[in-house]
Amino acid sequence: MPSTPSLKDLYRQQSKHSNYQLVHPSVAKLLGDTSDLPAGKLELERQTYFDRALPLLGARVLDIGANTGYFSFGALHGGARHVTCYEGNQEHAAFVAHCAEQAGLSDRLDMNACYFDFLSPITETFDVTYCLNVLHHLGDDFGDQSLSVDAAREQMLKGLRHMAGLTRVLVLQLGFNWKGDVRCPLFEGGEKAALIDFVAQGVGDSWIIEEVTVPNPVTRAYEPISEDNLPRNNQIGEFMNRPLFKMRSRVLV
Repeated sequence: MPSTPSLKDLYRQQSKHSNYQLVHPSVAKLLGDTSDLPAGKLELERQTYFDRALPLLGARVLDIGANTGYFSFGALHGGARHVTCYEGNQEHAAFVAHCAEQAGLSDRLDMNACYFDFLSPITETFDVTYCLNVLHHLGDDFGDQSLSVDAAREQMLKGLRHMAGLTRVLVLQLGFNWKGDVRCPLFEGGEKAALIDFVAQGVGDSWIIEEVTVPNPVTRAYEPISEDNLPRNNQIGEFMNRPLFKMRSRVLV
């Protein structure tokens, strides 16, 4: 079993998506001193919203692109019965699995150290699924790398529609740029309205969008979309402009 220093080493392994997510407080003590770790990307604020808005108590949760496990451990802390994780970065996957083992949570958390297949046959269902900042990397981190941007957009929607048979509630967050590249915008002008329309029009037959929220630039708390916060705010950076969707399946009751 890794010691405290080796857990930190796993956390700090460099990759495109490494070394920015907070470590959840329930496992941070396993790393010892965490004062030198990153400040994160609104994990606390998003988890606060999830605790308020999602039916986590007793839930079976799927975390797609779990990274270093903040929201997986957050779901368990919020009363989820079980969390199934998918994470393609091997070091991050090992970090989450070892943290779960050392925290005595291995019986409530399964880690799949691979990328999630959005179109695979459905063999089990979940109450809540997190798909946070994953799909805009289709054709890069995972999927067919020969896809055009238009084909990638359609594949994203196809995967989301398929997931309506997988989970009752989906929390979706999507970046504005394909593969995270500012030269490949997915939505004209990088506007929140364009991103929201893309999701609403593309999956409305499969999903009910119950709520769309964005962070308040001052308090950082996630608030419902409105005329005031719908326009893009370039002062706060691309990540804080990304809407958060809470969606309910039209397929699973």
